[in-house]
Amino acid sequence: MIDLDHIDIAAASEAAKRVRDVHPLPKVTRLAEMPAKDVESFLVKLHELVNEQLGVMGAVRRPGRAWVDVHLTGGKWVGQWVDDCPSEAAVSCAYWWEQAVIAAGIGLRDSSTAAEAHQARLDSGDLLALLGDEW
Repeated sequence: MIDLDHIDIAAASEAAKRVRDVHPLPKVTRLAEMPAKDVESFLVKLHELVNEQLGVMGAVRRPGRAWVDVHLTGGKWVGQWVDDCPSEAAVSCAYWWEQAVIAAGIGLRDSSTAAEAHQARLDSGDLLALLGDEW
């Protein structure tokens, strides 16, 4: 069975680095500071390069729109909507934030937050948490 939501985070971080090497971020603070035709040209080229890298990675494509949570090395959670390739969000976020990806996945931030909250309950000695979730 193929995991259609699988994201290879090492490959995504490396792909973002390769894209950044050949197509660096503009020297402006915001893209809105650039002329519209330059922004369009920049984004079209970026999209082409990211798609090329997704092919190199062998990233799995799947039908449907989804929000992908991305956790970066700086500790920041970011994310992106994708239409068919969850790995695209990881590559794009790593590119724009210029950081490697620690973790990425659909619904990952919510599950990480829930796991941290459960661990905090265990650490506090919460009797119901210690007995198990079925109580």
